[in-house]
Amino acid sequence: MIKNISILLFLLSTYFLVPSQIREDTIINWKNQFSTLGGIPYISNEGSWIGINKYKAALRDSSYIVNTQNNQVFRVLGTGPLVFMNGTGVLSRKDSKVEFLNLITGSTYRYDKVLKFCTLDRFNRYAILTTDKHIRFYSSFGQQLLDISNVDDIMFGESLKSMFLKRNNSGRTEIVETSGEAAKVIYFTQGVIKKMELILSEKLISFTETKDNDSQSDRLVIMNIQNTPKNILNLDIPKKSSVKFSEILDGKALLISARKNLDEHQDSIVELWYGNDPYVNEHERIVDTRKFWLFIPVNAELQKIPVPENIEVNSINNSRYFLTYTPREMYNYVTSNPELNRAQVFDLKKNQYINIGDLKAIKRYSRRSSRTKELISEIFCSPDGKWFVASLDGLKWTLFKSNGEKVTLIDKQGLGQPTFSHNRKNIYFESNDGLWTYDIHNQILHHLNIGQDKISKIKNCILKPSDQYKTSISFLKTEEILAEIYDKNENMVSYELFRDGKWQKLIPPTKNRIDSNNMIFNSDMTTFYTIEENYNLPPAIYTYNTKRKNHLLFDGNIKDARAKILKQEIYSYSAVGRKLNGILYYPLNFDPQKKYPMVVHIYEMQRETSNEYLSPNNLMPVGFQIRTLLERGYFVYLPDIAVGEKGTGFSALECVNNALDAVLINTNIDPKKIGLGGHSHGGYETNFIATRSNRFATYVSGAGNSDIIRSYYSYNLDFAKPFYFQFETGQYQMGTSVAKDTERYLLNSPILNVDKVNAPILLWAGKKDENIQWGQVMEFYIGLRRYQKQVIALFYPSGGHDLVFEPKEAEDRNNRILEWWDYFLKYNKDVSWINKQLRKDTE
Repeated sequence: MIKNISILLFLLSTYFLVPSQIREDTIINWKNQFSTLGGIPYISNEGSWIGINKYKAALRDSSYIVNTQNNQVFRVLGTGPLVFMNGTGVLSRKDSKVEFLNLITGSTYRYDKVLKFCTLDRFNRYAILTTDKHIRFYSSFGQQLLDISNVDDIMFGESLKSMFLKRNNSGRTEIVETSGEAAKVIYFTQGVIKKMELILSEKLISFTETKDNDSQSDRLVIMNIQNTPKNILNLDIPKKSSVKFSEILDGKALLISARKNLDEHQDSIVELWYGNDPYVNEHERIVDTRKFWLFIPVNAELQKIPVPENIEVNSINNSRYFLTYTPREMYNYVTSNPELNRAQVFDLKKNQYINIGDLKAIKRYSRRSSRTKELISEIFCSPDGKWFVASLDGLKWTLFKSNGEKVTLIDKQGLGQPTFSHNRKNIYFESNDGLWTYDIHNQILHHLNIGQDKISKIKNCILKPSDQYKTSISFLKTEEILAEIYDKNENMVSYELFRDGKWQKLIPPTKNRIDSNNMIFNSDMTTFYTIEENYNLPPAIYTYNTKRKNHLLFDGNIKDARAKILKQEIYSYSAVGRKLNGILYYPLNFDPQKKYPMVVHIYEMQRETSNEYLSPNNLMPVGFQIRTLLERGYFVYLPDIAVGEKGTGFSALECVNNALDAVLINTNIDPKKIGLGGHSHGGYETNFIATRSNRFATYVSGAGNSDIIRSYYSYNLDFAKPFYFQFETGQYQMGTSVAKDTERYLLNSPILNVDKVNAPILLWAGKKDENIQWGQVMEFYIGLRRYQKQVIALFYPSGGHDLVFEPKEAEDRNNRILEWWDYFLKYNKDVSWINKQLRKDTE
């Protein structure tokens, strides 16, 4: 290993002595030495095995299966989801190849040209559907048991004793049930069957059957598959409509919706954009027909919900009361998502409406941003269907009965996502100041004495959104609470478990990064598995249990000895009325007797990134290769940026200036060799600072706005809506319209001061960027040209916003950015494409 590192260091040290193509190959070969673990871990039902994907050069390379009891490890072919068959085997996939690994014997069996695969856990069997439309069933020892032909699709689930196939047979379409030994036709039709799915916790199967071409309707079929499969519903629905289901009261009822999009003929020579169109030219999303039914599976009772066709119906987890509203009522696109205005509760029994008012989305704190973001839904419902909470002002929650009757205002701001307790007597609230609980009967709110002054979340909450995401059922399965406590100032996280009436520390405060979305645990919540990393520690799987026996389970066989010598410091400063932090990384092989250049990256709040593993293959920050820069002798600095009253651009300028003042007490940083760069919003901030600062030797700006008034009045194809929401209530936090504060918008637009840029700048953009129009970058480039500034722009004809899906373009951009930093901060002038702009007579 030491020998390999020496070779790599030698290659890097000779980087500037070889032609450009060899330089690029050297960097690529060096990056290929690095791997990382990522994605969601997979755990077998009984908890004896864990699977994890391994990434190499930013792409999934392979996967590992680890025994949780004896640490036995298998490497498997797959690069995607891993499917366990009890504790006896696992299926993995890479492209069209699938591998089955017998975890008892270690034997592997491989299959080509695979479309889908699944397991039948009850029988220790698995099934492979191939491109020749054959599905074949195998034992755990690879023995073929059954072969069925002409199969178009398969449907399976964890709780099923059988699986279901759709196949063509002698001109008819059949639904076939099989466990891998014999096949039984349970339904057939001369029509076409589409969209099979399992519903009601896999107790029912549904599918849509098309009739003849002259028919104005399709048929929705629901079958009970618990014992002998039988039809319990045949319902005519509008032709070509989209059918969705919302379970009510844990499956006692179903809300069935059928929505048909507007089939509008488009004139070939003109598009009509109406000023009163609530969808702003999203014609394909305009629903022409809406129909809703309440279905009771136990007795196959069906009741139509009689609302006008322009009214939307959502479940509030009650078989009598439903949320109704007009979609996008009074939506003015100032907010990212439509607000739920003029909401009502519809009483199906009395056929009447109860007004509950205009509902606003409560917001939560986002770690990686100075902004707050909206919760997934506006309404959160209890699992017993008796209560829901919503907000009338976007600040405080109000408790309602399911009939729409307002019970009380919960008089505290800052409460985040609500979760109903297992006994239905309390509502727990996440917040930036610990966890809170509200006693429904006594109407008392109090603190749970956990996570005070820290961002606190409940990680074992069961959240079931409705099909339109306006409502969610939110509850705990047991009386236990798994709490995540995050200290944003120290970037530390801990986990505590509430059990038997008291809090138990599960994971003590750690500076390691733990992705809580990827935390997994066994069914009785006694053993927990995490993926942990730090800037100088590659990701690994750790195990924790309630008996405090904690240990490293699997390190991924990742070798990165030089990570241990990475050095980081956190600098504190104040700006725009807030306390902020900057992350400084030291060059590898740092010599305290020398001065080094520094590259600064900006994009909102970055403190939370200080414990991300520094692989040179990281996709974030976009186009900004921290590890590579450190290996090449740079300081790298990531300061926080918040927004104050003067506007986005001036706030960024103040934050960066104060951050530089703080970090430049480090005398090893050469103040004359500092570069500034950013992407997207960071690109805009870079553009603005370039027009107002003389502290940087050069800039790199990617996909950034230059004229925010033009962008304000643009249509964002990525968000599929007018873009002014981003400026008023989104990322730019301007808080008002251009018309009401024109001067502040003008002052924060970089393009109006483009003539004041006084250092060379590299711009880049993808010409297929549907977020920030690439014309914004072109406009800044044209302005710089007009005033004879030193600028080069990289435009990628096939590139998107960040070039993530264009790896060749991303590699070209990354290499050019490295050469740009070297040219202006290290004065390595042997770069022909830069010299073409910066002639010797201009140096």
